[in-house]
Amino acid sequence: MSIDPQLLWSSTWDTLYMVFAASVASVFLGLCLGLLLYVSARDGVWANKHLYRALSFIVNVGRSIPFVILMIALIPITRFLVGTSIGTNASIIPLTVAAIPFYARIAESAFKQVPQGLLEAAKAMGLTPWQTIIKVVVPESKVILLEGATLTVIALIAYSSIVGMIGGGGLGDVAIRYGYQRFDLIMMFATIVILVVLVQFVQWLGDLSAKKRSVLFWGLLSIPLLLGSVAHEFYNSESAASNTLTVGIVGGPMEQVLQVAQQVAEKQYGVKLKVVVFNDYVLPNQALNNGDIDANIFQHQPYLDTQSKAHGYKISALTKTFVYPLGFYSIKIKSLNQLPDGGIVAVPNDPSNEGRALNLLATTGIIKLTPGIGLFPTPQNIIANPKHLKFKELDAADVPRALQDVSMGAITNDYITVAHFTVNQALIHEGPNVPYANIVAVQTSRLTDSKLQALIPIMHSPEVLKETQALFPNGAAIPAW
Repeated sequence: MSIDPQLLWSSTWDTLYMVFAASVASVFLGLCLGLLLYVSARDGVWANKHLYRALSFIVNVGRSIPFVILMIALIPITRFLVGTSIGTNASIIPLTVAAIPFYARIAESAFKQVPQGLLEAAKAMGLTPWQTIIKVVVPESKVILLEGATLTVIALIAYSSIVGMIGGGGLGDVAIRYGYQRFDLIMMFATIVILVVLVQFVQWLGDLSAKKRSVLFWGLLSIPLLLGSVAHEFYNSESAASNTLTVGIVGGPMEQVLQVAQQVAEKQYGVKLKVVVFNDYVLPNQALNNGDIDANIFQHQPYLDTQSKAHGYKISALTKTFVYPLGFYSIKIKSLNQLPDGGIVAVPNDPSNEGRALNLLATTGIIKLTPGIGLFPTPQNIIANPKHLKFKELDAADVPRALQDVSMGAITNDYITVAHFTVNQALIHEGPNVPYANIVAVQTSRLTDSKLQALIPIMHSPEVLKETQALFPNGAAIPAW
């Protein structure tokens, strides 16, 4: 476990870039929406109950949708606006949409606290409704508006930790990919420290701005962030213009494998591999089908078949890579015969790996599954369970952490090494002939694309083979080609 300064710097900048862009947009649009709510309310200067109710309903809906769901639901709109559904630019759209109703309510509340006497005085002086808003309502609400902007920016920093699901990067993404998924407490602690410092700085700056009743401090901070954002966009456009293949993976040891693949690709084939890391097993195929990435390397054929059937994806396997045997591990028992009656068994909660685990366990006779159930059974498909085992469905990364509380757990290849196990320690594990060889997936229409064909020798190269088997020793990675 160690700190990667370059990774921390790049992820910090990704967070700053996303939060800055989303904050500017959401505060401005939220302020406008808050004004509309204020002026159209029953006692507003342009009272319109139908408009107010419609706007209020929209704001309430926006505030009630969990950010993860909102982010996924907005993917079509995000692609329309920025041309892609992945990356930091794509992350700005859901961040902004999530924060607009939040700030709109703050702004509306601030405007309502303006004393009625001031409004009556303004009217007596002959100010028009618009002049009253600009010269009285907004200035009198400045302190609360500045405090609300501070709360909004801090909320966006928290939201930014989730955008790793769509390859958005940022400090939260690093904390999940390295700290959580790789059991690297030092890296997680480093990201937490940076996030705490960012929040403390934003709160200090917000308190200072509110005390001085001035946006000058935010304006001064915006200058370097704006210049940095321009540089960020220029760098990304330069990278996109080069001879690049964008490959999607799921966070974990595959990142290290792809680092070696990047070196092989550029040195031997003149191809640059841009790696996009997802924290989700669904979005890589969606991104590939939409053309946001050129290929993905994270799944086996049965999983792809299920996804393609469910969503109509036109995706095919370009080549096979490795079989990573799934196995059952325990720190309480030494063999399956020691499984206690009523013991708890942890299995991954994603359909593919849960099916693998139950099918593997069924081969021992400890449980019996519904005949013909195929590759994707669930605990509901268990028709015989003599030991009365209880199955707990957990996130794959949580299974190793739960071993102290269960009799045994099914651990996937991503977590065998980081959980300090070897395949030889498994109570039972898959063999080399299972249908779960990982694949390089591409759009079916591009199977013969010469640029993509280069991925075959790259992923089968001696360098990639050596790195993979170093990360997954003792038969934990079996070449499938």
